[in-house]
Amino acid sequence: MAKLEVLLAGATGYMYRLPLPSFSVLVSKLRYSGGTILSTLLNSKNDFLEHCNLSLLVRGNDKARLFEAEGLKTVLFNDLDDTQEIERIASNYDHDFDHTIVIINTTPGGSVNSATAFIKGLGNGKALTGRDVFYIHTSGTSNLADRPITGTYHEPRTFIDTSPDLYPYLQHRNELTPYAQRTADIAVISTGLASKVNTYIIMPPTIYGTGTGLFNRLTIQAPTIMRSALRNGQVLQLGADDGDVESVHVQDLADLYILVASRIAKGDLEGMPSGIRGIYFAGTSRYTWKEFADGIAGALFEAGGIKTKQIKKIGLEEAAAEWTGGHQLLCELNFGSK
Repeated sequence: MAKLEVLLAGATGYMYRLPLPSFSVLVSKLRYSGGTILSTLLNSKNDFLEHCNLSLLVRGNDKARLFEAEGLKTVLFNDLDDTQEIERIASNYDHDFDHTIVIINTTPGGSVNSATAFIKGLGNGKALTGRDVFYIHTSGTSNLADRPITGTYHEPRTFIDTSPDLYPYLQHRNELTPYAQRTADIAVISTGLASKVNTYIIMPPTIYGTGTGLFNRLTIQAPTIMRSALRNGQVLQLGADDGDVESVHVQDLADLYILVASRIAKGDLEGMPSGIRGIYFAGTSRYTWKEFADGIAGALFEAGGIKTKQIKKIGLEEAAAEWTGGHQLLCELNFGSK
């Protein structure tokens, strides 16, 4: 099994009480799923961890000291917008010619420039050392979602991640309506091909469950609707009652990242394509928007947070103002698609 150096971006919001394994992971920015991935990594009994070293890419001395107190190595950086620094860090990360380098990026999926900076940095390192390099990117299935509220895009197709046309489909959808997260996925694949970096995109649906980190332990959709319900005295619903969407528990999602990393460590890449075919879905269950709203209403009612279980249907403009800061495209794709 190859010695693995892994750069994990997006998990500094999570704490753990385990000794440092010999696996190099570089972690950057706070993100709900990223910290759970890191915590799962440290608690995993997978034997590939014996061949790994861990480092955390951290913004701020306060967080660095927190992790260092737990025996974890940290690398400071300024910001995701500082793409020159990110590329430099990825280029220079562990110049041991015997190691395989992996970056796991769980920072916001719409950050195009930072994602491509990580990949370009990996490509630079590969050109210098000739070692294998891999990049695992976090995206989301809102890239594929239709738009039934506005009626601007209807998608009758049920997607599977083995379809050979997902990459051109993303390009087509982005030509119709640019969407930052989708733009980033396209850039990840094209930059990976140009830089000779193996890229994998994990595309989860709605993530639920409590994370296992110190800081951000909450997902997006359910807490957003809960806070809105507490403000308004009842749960609001945008999507149609029969709107059927997928979900995944954050722990199951974290396990997928560990599985991909372990297969890279073992060199077991057969049946795990990268690049244009390297898009992986992560859904494990399904629900309707009505079931989602009813479940939240029932929980809040029982807890005494609201006085009615009745759901109030609202339009896109009001929903966007309540949940996404007025961004209607983001709201429709994430709270009202089918």
